[in-house]
Amino acid sequence: MKLYAIFANDNIAGTTHKIFKKAIQAFEDKGYQIDELNLYDKEKDIPFFHHDREYMESHPFYLENQKRFLDADALLLVFPLYWYSVPAILKAWLDMINAWAYKYEAGMYARPLHKIKKVFIIYACMQEKQHLEEKSQNPVAQQLSQTFKFIGISKIHTYVVDRVTKLNPDEITKHLEEINEFCCSCA
Repeated sequence: MKLYAIFANDNIAGTTHKIFKKAIQAFEDKGYQIDELNLYDKEKDIPFFHHDREYMESHPFYLENQKRFLDADALLLVFPLYWYSVPAILKAWLDMINAWAYKYEAGMYARPLHKIKKVFIIYACMQEKQHLEEKSQNPVAQQLSQTFKFIGISKIHTYVVDRVTKLNPDEITKHLEEINEFCCSCA
């Protein structure tokens, strides 16, 4: 199994990066081959979506990610929550992959042009999980779920690290252990 692991945060010294590394290790331990992409390592190369199909389909980052995405069996996204959504760099990547990940014919969902069966979404936020789910209906989870369902990925697993800026070292360790269990049980 090949996992395309996407990290969308410029802080590689923070908790979100520790979460990413823990998740990757858990998937490696389960036998996955990991293809890792830190979007901020490629920030100057990522095109914003253009309706100019020739431009998009000839762009080097587009071509590289098309191959990596189409080679994957599963997808991992790790990011911080920004204003109830994904970071802009991840949104640009999602818009780009949606240009060739499916063929829309009719109905509610498109026909997938990939073989990805599962998406693992792990994100960190400052709010309490309860607030996200009860008060705001967790818009980031809804957005990503609908996006992935539309392109033919129905198994979507989500883990939230809430109150990330207030966590003490023991709480971080507990989350890392839970992320290991989450990845192993959902893999």
